[in-house]
Amino acid sequence: MAEDEKTPKPEGESPSSGSQEPGSEPAAKDAAPPPRAPSTDKPAPPADKPAPPKAAAAGHAASAKAPPRKGPVITTEITGDPLVDLVKERFGESITEAVATLGQQIIRVKRDSLIDLCRFLKDDERARFNMCTDLTAVHWPDRKGEEFDVVIQLYSVPKNRRIRIKVSLADGQSCPSVTPLWAGANWMEREAYDMFGFEFDGHPDLRRILLPQDWPGHPLRKEYPIEYRDNAWTDKHLEYREIDYDTSLIDVKYAERR
Repeated sequence: MAEDEKTPKPEGESPSSGSQEPGSEPAAKDAAPPPRAPSTDKPAPPADKPAPPKAAAAGHAASAKAPPRKGPVITTEITGDPLVDLVKERFGESITEAVATLGQQIIRVKRDSLIDLCRFLKDDERARFNMCTDLTAVHWPDRKGEEFDVVIQLYSVPKNRRIRIKVSLADGQSCPSVTPLWAGANWMEREAYDMFGFEFDGHPDLRRILLPQDWPGHPLRKEYPIEYRDNAWTDKHLEYREIDYDTSLIDVKYAERR
């Protein structure tokens, strides 16, 4: 019997685990796979984004639903308001109008009672309008004898309430100043004087505030021209020079100045 057959092999060892063909090289353990050739396939293009919505055609725009029209401004008489009723009772015929429009209460008073009404609204505990928030004017050239409205906006900080006072003036008539009652009205009255031309009686320093003191005219009057025009002030204070638009002379002129 051959020697190989007499010697038993260890358990767990495969017959070929230790065997190797003659002349062959030992196999490398855990050998890395060969590198792949670079792929010639191009990456897939990104998915197309959805196109933005197109504008409606001209024919469709006309068929679009138009916004609702605003109704007329409704002005109503103020009734049942304790403060307004008190003002009417106290000043009688001097109050020519007491109306509400767009949530604003408006009291129109005659010129001679303006200061008395404003003092009452400022000092009376039932009113306490301690702030003059605005003062301006409106020009109505076709309203003969009442060409201007002076508009005074009052606010009560303690009562959180607003009220608007109006007084009409004829062209050339002055308005009593409310600056002694509300110091902040000083600059507002100066602006109204500057833009409209009527004066405020009792103002401590009435002079123009936006335009030069010798500027002719008042820009917020309706007869004032809208477009720019040279006037006596520009002729007096501005020096006009002819401008040479020949660009070939620019370098020569700069050289002469140097």
